[in-house]
Amino acid sequence: MPTTAVHLALFATGLSIAAAVAAPPSLAAEPRVNLEIATTPDFPPTEIRKWSELLGKLELGSVRIRGGNGNDAAEIKVLGKEDSPTYQVTGILTEEGKLLLPKGRFTLSDRAKLEQWFAKLKEGGIEGVTVKPAAFGLLPTQLVTVHEALAAPVAFSTKDQSPQGVAKRIADGLSLKFITDAAGQRALASEEPVADELQGITSGTALAAVFRPLGLVLVPEKSGSEIRLRIADSRTAREHWPVGWPPKGNPRETLPDLFKMLNVEIAPIPLTEALPAIQERLKAPVLFDHNSLARHEIDLATKVELPKTNTYYDRILDRLLIQAKLKYELRIDEADKPLLWITTVKP
Repeated sequence: MPTTAVHLALFATGLSIAAAVAAPPSLAAEPRVNLEIATTPDFPPTEIRKWSELLGKLELGSVRIRGGNGNDAAEIKVLGKEDSPTYQVTGILTEEGKLLLPKGRFTLSDRAKLEQWFAKLKEGGIEGVTVKPAAFGLLPTQLVTVHEALAAPVAFSTKDQSPQGVAKRIADGLSLKFITDAAGQRALASEEPVADELQGITSGTALAAVFRPLGLVLVPEKSGSEIRLRIADSRTAREHWPVGWPPKGNPRETLPDLFKMLNVEIAPIPLTEALPAIQERLKAPVLFDHNSLARHEIDLATKVELPKTNTYYDRILDRLLIQAKLKYELRIDEADKPLLWITTVKP
């Protein structure tokens, strides 16, 4: 199915989503790459022509092969302006017929690998060929860029609003481009309203929470030098942006009130009444794994109770939730603010 490249195909009105965010600035010129190769003393001169022909097919700015001087090293230098760089690459041709580039060794039969190496250099700069990709195949700096962009808080109430409307309003405040396909747009058109209040939560976690019940996920990806966010079918995505992240430190540091001691007694009441009272005291959002709740037919109106005791909220939550076959996980959003993720005991 063809992909619709848009700033977010999330329209509640049936219009095209391309207007959800301001048009991006014109793309910068593709970086220029110049290649200079030094041969080792015992490199066979008869092989120079073969390498010259191969390298001439790589669409580089310039290619030069010369004799080595003993001080040559495989390296990359950046020349020119930041928005229009030129990469000056020095490689070494060895007597074994290997071309040595930073983090790369190639033979005459490795044209495809060489093309990939130079493509990575153009897309990601020096890091593109020297740093191991992180999650989603992004460079660490690119992943940080996505994380920071998605750390903007949701500034409006989401509960009982349409998924399309919520997603579009969140997208209006983001700089990243979104893409989806026709199936994704149909899923977003669901009449089932957003069940959670996401106001104050960061955009990344909120979007993941909106998409999950629809069978969709958010997937950062590279497209050339551009980073964009794909709204994808959860069944086809190998990685996806999560609904919150594991805490970076000790849970007691992440949400200290979870471990605040108190005297408590809870008469039988619906879980839907007990959780909001606890949420108000902890001052942390509560999000539900609606997919798992539906799969295991969990009724949030199940009555729960707690005999009189002296304990802390972590234990209170455990003892109440288990009565409905649920559990909680402490997570954080992209701004490191804590939230409680309520899911089923059984996966």
